[in-house]
Amino acid sequence: MGYFKKMKFDKQTIEFYNTNAQKYSTYSYEHEKGELYKKFLNYLPEKGSILDAGCGAGWDTKFFLKNGYCVTALDASVKLLEVIETHKNLEKIESDFLNFKSKKFFDGIWASFSLQHLPKSDFKPALKILKNSLSETGFFYIGIHEGNEEIRDTLGRYYSYYDESEISGIIQSLNLKIFSLDKSESKSFDGKKINTMHLLIKKNK
Repeated sequence: MGYFKKMKFDKQTIEFYNTNAQKYSTYSYEHEKGELYKKFLNYLPEKGSILDAGCGAGWDTKFFLKNGYCVTALDASVKLLEVIETHKNLEKIESDFLNFKSKKFFDGIWASFSLQHLPKSDFKPALKILKNSLSETGFFYIGIHEGNEEIRDTLGRYYSYYDESEISGIIQSLNLKIFSLDKSESKSFDGKKINTMHLLIKKNK
């Protein structure tokens, strides 16, 4: 399937992922998401369509393809996209969130720890753009770091952290409903312990 490019994103963050694509791909496979996958896919039709928004090295994309879904892999790092093997049910798009455009409506949107690379001022506009590509009965997963600061980590990557009330307010202001919100502890690529939130959301009817 096709390959498209349209860019505008934090250059330092993209440079990190372009430089470390292979290493990051190997690291990412160490983090199994079995329960998250199960919960998300339970609400999608069999062989439905998924937008992997901020797909990284494609570990989630590959899982969805393996299980029969049609996937559009979106990322601002060309080197990460290159790591993902071509597949008949895969389309790759090199773009940031704010420039993303699609005529498709997806059964599911999967944004696993990707929207947090945006400045807080861009989070709501990006979420609105993605929402416009979600089908009326679709489900949207967001994984994000919990906190309240905007920082660069020790590797130079830009991060925006959110507390529960802040991200809930943004989601609800876009006429989206939080279907579930779970919290967990994890470890970042730079070895730092992090608190994370996992949100499953859908459109209000």
